[in-house]
Amino acid sequence: MKSILLTAPRTASVVEADAPEPGPNDVLIRVRLLGLCGTDLGFYDGSSNYLRDELISYPFVVGHEWVGTVVGLGADTDPALLGQRVAGHNFRTCGQCRHCLAGRIRYCPDRSEIGILGSYPGAGSELIVAPVSSLTQIPDTMSDVAATLLEPTAAAMHALDRLAVTAADRVAVLGAGTLGLAAAQAAQALGAHTVVFDPQPTARELARSLGLTVEARPSEDDKETYDAVIEASGNEAATRTAVLLAASGGRVAQLGTPHHDVDGFDAAGLVIRDITLHGVLSGIGYWDRLVALVESGAVNLDALVEQVFPLDDLDAAFTHLESSGRARPKIVVQMDPELGDVASARSLAAHR
Repeated sequence: MKSILLTAPRTASVVEADAPEPGPNDVLIRVRLLGLCGTDLGFYDGSSNYLRDELISYPFVVGHEWVGTVVGLGADTDPALLGQRVAGHNFRTCGQCRHCLAGRIRYCPDRSEIGILGSYPGAGSELIVAPVSSLTQIPDTMSDVAATLLEPTAAAMHALDRLAVTAADRVAVLGAGTLGLAAAQAAQALGAHTVVFDPQPTARELARSLGLTVEARPSEDDKETYDAVIEASGNEAATRTAVLLAASGGRVAQLGTPHHDVDGFDAAGLVIRDITLHGVLSGIGYWDRLVALVESGAVNLDALVEQVFPLDDLDAAFTHLESSGRARPKIVVQMDPELGDVASARSLAAHR
C-alpha cells in the first residue's frame, strides 16, 4: 500500500509499505479521504511543539482526520461492519488506568494519538487498522468530505458542552477556521446569539455565507459582554482577548492550541470577574451529536473544504495548506484512487 511519510521538515513522500493486519476487536479500513490541518502543517514545516517537545519524531506517517470503508475484520468483530463507511477518533489508550476504566479515555496518561503523539502510524495510508470502539458509522446522507471533518470539529461540540451554552447566551467565537466555524454554527443552532471575530476578509466572507454574524475584531463595546467565549484559533492575541470579552461570571473555552507561551494573559481578570476557563481536548463522546447537526443542515462541514488533492499531488496539497490566500480552511487528500473525481465533485458542489 501507499503511505504519506514525513522524514524531515518539508520532506513528505509517498512510499510503499506493508499492509497492516487487524487484531482482535480491530477492523481493516481502506481510507477514502484524509484531512490536513494546522497540526499537520506544523509537522510538515517543522514548527510543531510536538516535535520540539520530542512527543513525536521523524520519520512518521502523518494524518489523523479521515473517512474510509471497512474491508477486513479482526477476531471478535461484527461481520455487519464489512463494507460500512466509517470515521474514527485518533486516541489509542492503555485500557487499564483509572481514567480508562472510568470511560475518560481522553485523560489516559499513556495514550497515543495516531499521526500526532506516540508510535502509532497516522491515517495517511491507503489501509489502516482501527479499534471498533473508536469508530462512528457514517450515514448515507453525509458526504465523504463532511465525514473527514468530524474528527476535528467534534471538539467544537465538546467546547459548547463544557460551556453549557443555551439559547439565553451571548457567544463570541474567536477565529473563523475549521473549529471556529463549526462551533459558531452549532452555537447558533442552539439559539444562542453568536458573533464570530476574524481579521481575515476571506474567512469573514465564508462565515457570512454560512449565515453567521461576523466582525473583524472586537470593539470597546464588546468587552466584558459575552456569557461564553470560544477561542478557536490558537492565536496568542486571541487567547488574551478571550478573557477580555467574557462577562462577569462568564465562561471561556480554549479550543485552539497556542504553540508558544501567551504573555500578557489576564489571569487577574479571571479572578476579579469570576470567569471559568476550560481547556478543551478532543471531541471524543460528541460525534453522534455532531453527526445529527450535520444531517439536519444546521452545521455545514462541506463548505469548509478548499480543495481535494489526489495523493500523487501531495506536495501541492501541503503548499496550498501553507497558503494564506485560501478562501476555505481545509485541505483534503484523496487516498483511494477508485473514488475517481467523486470526492472533488462532492466537496466543491456542496458550497458553490
